[in-house]
Amino acid sequence: MRSRIEVRDGFLVLLAALWCADRTNVLPLFLAAAAVHEGGHMLVLRLSGGRLHRLTLTGCGAVLHCALPEGRFARAAVCLAGPAASFALTALAQACGWYRLAGASVLLGVFNLLPLPPLDGGMVLEHLCAGGALAGRAVLALCSAAGLLLGGLWLLHAGGGCWLLLIGALIGAKSAKNLANSIRMR
Repeated sequence: MRSRIEVRDGFLVLLAALWCADRTNVLPLFLAAAAVHEGGHMLVLRLSGGRLHRLTLTGCGAVLHCALPEGRFARAAVCLAGPAASFALTALAQACGWYRLAGASVLLGVFNLLPLPPLDGGMVLEHLCAGGALAGRAVLALCSAAGLLLGGLWLLHAGGGCWLLLIGALIGAKSAKNLANSIRMR
């Protein structure tokens, strides 16, 4: 079965909104950083014996639908590969003097390490805890989501726009849904 790319309407709406709001031409830099990030996941997935079925681009980001490799450490490595690729791109871009690309890439890598279940950091914790430690993971996710929302409010108040607040709300809602589903399944 060949893997395919699926593009959801929410991704196209978000892309159009970002393109209209992008006065400094950073959108192409973030798209390049995101492509490298997802490429890191796909490379380690393939090297570790997993299989990619589909890549879905949504309003909340990219989602890999795949058969993960066996073992919690191999699964965690697949999750960490995206941020690792982001940090490698950051170092390369910095060395070449491409500071805006370096900034976009490091921001993407750090953001994805937040311990929220739809993000790489949350998935790493889920795999390393083998699905356990739900209460601890829930508290960590709640604190991270609250931090994003507070940071978004501060940025909005400081005149920096509402993007972090919106992202915090979307990621927080998705995180709450994922954790509620995990608790219900037990």
